[in-house]
Amino acid sequence: NEGVAAALTDDPDSPANLVAISIAGTYAPIVAEQAIRNGLHILCFSDNVAIDDEVRLKNLAVANRLLFMGPDCGTAIIDGIPLGFANVVKRGTVGMVAASGTGAQEVSRLLDLAGVGVSQLIGVGGRDLSAEVGGIMTGFALDLLESDDDTKAIVVVSKPPAPEVAESLLTRLGRIASAGKPVVACFLGMDDADPATGTTG
Repeated sequence: NEGVAAALTDDPDSPANLVAISIAGTYAPIVAEQAIRNGLHILCFSDNVAIDDEVRLKNLAVANRLLFMGPDCGTAIIDGIPLGFANVVKRGTVGMVAASGTGAQEVSRLLDLAGVGVSQLIGVGGRDLSAEVGGIMTGFALDLLESDDDTKAIVVVSKPPAPEVAESLLTRLGRIASAGKPVVACFLGMDDADPATGTTG
């Protein structure tokens, strides 16, 4: 708790609003809960976090309108600041939600090369679209990007998701697309969707 408290008081004129956690997975949930209860977004690089803790902390974060990126999240770009292993890319109009760090790096690089750029890249951890976690943080990240005026299109990149979670997410993405914000879903291991649906698997 001393580390979290120090982050909040180190510069009273510009207090921290995000904490990066990179400690043993056994202890990461303790620090993460302290951070959430102090109003901090989280990039959790730590792995080996119990899945029950992941679900509990992500639900707590969403209830407090905070990001819990991870666990095992090594790539994010928040307000133009690369975190972890993110590439330095142009600011742009495409918002990304990524449950695959290497996928996020590659897509952000391609967007940069195309001159499009990235508005936000929100990593959610490789297990977020598992059946156990159910896409808790992906859903919240989509809420944020859908309401972000600087994000004109959304890309979701994921390791192979649980089929039921993928189906629910594709339905959500279809609604976002119908409301006027184009979406692309890259779910590794899934067949491409019918182009007529407006989403791509």
